[in-house]
Amino acid sequence: MTRICAFVLTVVGSAFAAVPTADSLPEFIHVDGERLRTQDGADFVIQGVGVGSLRAEPVEKDYEAIAGLKFNTVTLMLSYRSFYAETDPGDYIELGWKRLDEHVALARKYGLHVILQMSSVEGAQFVPIKGVAFDYRIWVQPELQERFLNLWQAIAERYKDEQHILGYGIFSEPVVSGTAQQWIDLANKAVSRIRSVDKNHVLFVERLYGEFGTRREMSGIDFSPERSFFLVPDRNVVYQFYFFERDEYTHQQAPWREDRDKNLRYPELSFEIVYREALNDRGRVFRFNKQYLSFYLKRQLEFGRRHTVPMFVWAFGLMKNCFEGQGGLQWLRDTKALFEDYNLNWSYSDYRADDFGINDNPEAVRILASQLTTKSIR
Repeated sequence: MTRICAFVLTVVGSAFAAVPTADSLPEFIHVDGERLRTQDGADFVIQGVGVGSLRAEPVEKDYEAIAGLKFNTVTLMLSYRSFYAETDPGDYIELGWKRLDEHVALARKYGLHVILQMSSVEGAQFVPIKGVAFDYRIWVQPELQERFLNLWQAIAERYKDEQHILGYGIFSEPVVSGTAQQWIDLANKAVSRIRSVDKNHVLFVERLYGEFGTRREMSGIDFSPERSFFLVPDRNVVYQFYFFERDEYTHQQAPWREDRDKNLRYPELSFEIVYREALNDRGRVFRFNKQYLSFYLKRQLEFGRRHTVPMFVWAFGLMKNCFEGQGGLQWLRDTKALFEDYNLNWSYSDYRADDFGINDNPEAVRILASQLTTKSIR
C-alpha cells in the first residue's frame, strides 16, 4: 500500500486558469470546438463499450474481441472501494492500481482508448437499488469531498502521460441533496485538482439528474439542458449524459429495482410519455417510439450546439430480457441510427455483464459494430 498525503486545493480563479497549454495536447486526443481530434488533427468520434470494473481481473479476450469489432474506446468503471477502505482513506490499495494498470496495458496492446469513469464515490448513492439506502453525504461533508479529490489527483498523477487513456469521467449520475450549485462547486474543484497534475487528458463532466434528493426517474421531471448541464472553466472538456430511454423499458425486470416489474415492448404506442421540465410544466405527450427517442436526444444536444462543446452518451443499453420478444433489437437500431445522424460520441454500457451485456447476443453486437469507421490507435 502507498501512503498518500493530503493535497491543498487551489480553487479556480478564472475561466482560463485550468486551460491546458497548447504544447501539452498534441500527443493526446483533445477537444476542438464541438469535436474531438487526434494528435494529427483528424476527427475522433468515441465508439465504445464498457469492460466492467476493477472488482475482477480484466478479460483479455474481451479486449481482443472489442478491437476486432473496430470499436475504438472502452469505458472502465472505477469505485473508491478499489482504492481505499473508509476506515483508512489515506492508504491506497495496491490491488486497485494493479488491475487498473492491467486494463491500460490491454488497451495499449489492442490499440484502444480507455475512459476512466468514476461510478462509485464514498457518500454518494443516488441510484434506486432494492434494499440500499440513498446517500447524499458527499454534498455536505468536506472530508468526503477531500477524499474524492485526493483520489482523482492520485489517478491523474499516475496516468498523466498515458496516451491510451482518453480521459476521466469525474462523477457518474449526480443527484444533489440541495441545489445544482453543489455539483457545480464539486465539479469545479475536481477540474482544478486534476489539472494541477495533468493538463493532457480530456475531462468528462456529467449533467445533473435531480435536486433535493429526487432524481428524474422518480420525479417525472427532466431538467432543461441549461439547468442540467453547466460549463466548467476548462476547454478540454466533454459533457456527458446517459441514454436509457425510457427507463421503464430499458430497466424492466431489473432485479435491483422495485419499480420496474411491468413488461413493455418497443415501440409501444399505448405507452404514453409526458415530458416535463418543471413542476408547473403541462408537458408534451409522446408515444414510445423513435420519435420520442429523437426528441429526447436532440433536447440534450442543444447544450453542445449552444456552447460549441462536444457531447457524449457515456452509457446506453437495455436489459437482456428486452431482446426476448420485447423489441430490443429495434430499440438498439433506432438509438444507434440517431447517434450516427448526429455524429455523436457514444459507449454501450457493457460488453460482458449479467444484465446489460451483449457479448452473447450476436445480432446486438452486429448492430453496434456496423459502420464503425474511426480507427483505433497502435
